[in-house]
Amino acid sequence: METKRIKLAILSIASLLMISMTASAILADIELHFPNVEESVIQMVLTLPALFGVIFAFVAGPLSMRISKKSLVIFSLANGLTGGLMAMILGPLAMGFLLFSSVLIGVAQGINATMTLALITDYFAGEESSAMMGLQSAFLNGGSMVLLFTSGLLANFKWNHAYLVYLAFLPVLFIVIRYLPHDRPIRANSRKNPDDSGKLNANVYFIAFFIFLFGSFFFVFQTNIALLVVSKGYGDATLSGMINAAVSASGMVTGIQYGKLKRRLRTMTIPIGISVVGLGMGLIYVQGTLTSIFVAAIFIGFGIGIVMPSGIFMAANAVKNEIQATAIALVTAAVNLGMFISPLLFNMISFQAATDNLSMKFILSSIGLLILALSFIFTNQFILKKQR
Repeated sequence: METKRIKLAILSIASLLMISMTASAILADIELHFPNVEESVIQMVLTLPALFGVIFAFVAGPLSMRISKKSLVIFSLANGLTGGLMAMILGPLAMGFLLFSSVLIGVAQGINATMTLALITDYFAGEESSAMMGLQSAFLNGGSMVLLFTSGLLANFKWNHAYLVYLAFLPVLFIVIRYLPHDRPIRANSRKNPDDSGKLNANVYFIAFFIFLFGSFFFVFQTNIALLVVSKGYGDATLSGMINAAVSASGMVTGIQYGKLKRRLRTMTIPIGISVVGLGMGLIYVQGTLTSIFVAAIFIGFGIGIVMPSGIFMAANAVKNEIQATAIALVTAAVNLGMFISPLLFNMISFQAATDNLSMKFILSSIGLLILALSFIFTNQFILKKQR
């Protein structure tokens, strides 16, 4: 019974991990509401959570050795709830309120991303741990799908109403307080780890580097899809929410089947996942129809759904149990950092082109992802050399 309650607490937190993506569908509406604000500043509503997610995802690992993981999670959930309500009530008044709310949301995103995975490695081992990683990804995407779709519908009335979905933090906060126990000692020597030095090793840094690049490439979709939909005249925030929900739905199904996929794909799991996301980005550039965008969303959801849990699982298994939370924190911080710099990098590159800036971002992302997949295959022997 206790194990089921712990699973419920962990998976309920995971269901909120992508809630900051709800802003993706309303970026065009925010731009219309604040016509004198630059596009890069508008995009910070979406990228600030990623930036502060970097900081707090990394800090959460070492902090969890001194502070109860339950206390850290409660603190982060309170920040997320406060940030969402602030954006809903005060966001239309000034851009500053929206940006500060994004900071609070980023604090929640960073801590929760690390803690859900660290709690899995604390309470589950072996195949059960791998299965929980897949379920964590499934609930992350399933929750994201519901939240994105709901926020898109709410935004149809008024864009700031999209932030009403942050009320979902309330029941999750109740579940965590009631069912998540205070930390018990991490299992000592529960399995043989590849590294006995008690420090992060080269394997973890390799994985974090690739996940960082992966985050910077796939986040092009989230930061630009709403603008693309509006610019092509396909629809409004509601349609953008449905497209993002398709990403999450695909990721949810992938997460449920993650254990089977991982066993079949083995060491090719990550490069195949990256390649599929790259193909999705390329499809948007080549065809650009509404149908192709939905197909691309399914590809992207699939790729993210297998790359992220695989990278985190590899990093956790590359170090001693005592510092698994720190290894997980490094990888989650890496993907958040990639997400933060993504619009800065791609805006700078695409503005140099004479062609359509939006389309150029998607093809550049596609090329980058395909090169990244090939690079991972060639360097895989170095990443996994101590795990074989």
